[in-house]
Amino acid sequence: MPKRKVYNMKIVTIADEIVRENGLKESYITSTAYWLRSNVGKLNLLLYEDFYVDPVTLEIFKDKGNPCEIHKLAAAIFKLMYRSYYFDLQISNTIFSMNENSILSASDEDFKVTKINRSEVLKTLAQLKKDTETELKFAVHYYRSNYGIPRGVSGDDFVEGHYNSVYSHGYKRDY
Repeated sequence: MPKRKVYNMKIVTIADEIVRENGLKESYITSTAYWLRSNVGKLNLLLYEDFYVDPVTLEIFKDKGNPCEIHKLAAAIFKLMYRSYYFDLQISNTIFSMNENSILSASDEDFKVTKINRSEVLKTLAQLKKDTETELKFAVHYYRSNYGIPRGVSGDDFVEGHYNSVYSHGYKRDY
């Protein structure tokens, strides 16, 4: 099987893409990069990997013996994790600002005032978070299927088993 080309990504590049994709201000790049560095453990738990943050360069690497930067698919999963976190923040901000009167638009001639319906906003944010979680689940499954390496083997399939049955032959896998 031919080896896949892997595009390595820096932490600032991932943070910049997250900020631009979510329509945030550029000043959020540093806080997003900090969030990414702080949540490397969650990424490891999801992907069964061993990414780590280098204390000198503050970049994310894989395999301490043979370091390589985080690749495109793991970065995409990281972005989905951040998007889920972002929707959590938006939901909690919307819930805690319920007692404020927010006016969406006002008109002068018809005396028309439009207010924000917070329950609809919450429903929309909850659905966006649910969609992101579903997309994250599929991306993690794809990553584990294509890039996952088994961490251990259970059992002993190379020693012939002895079974008392009608048939007198044992079972042994021939590899």
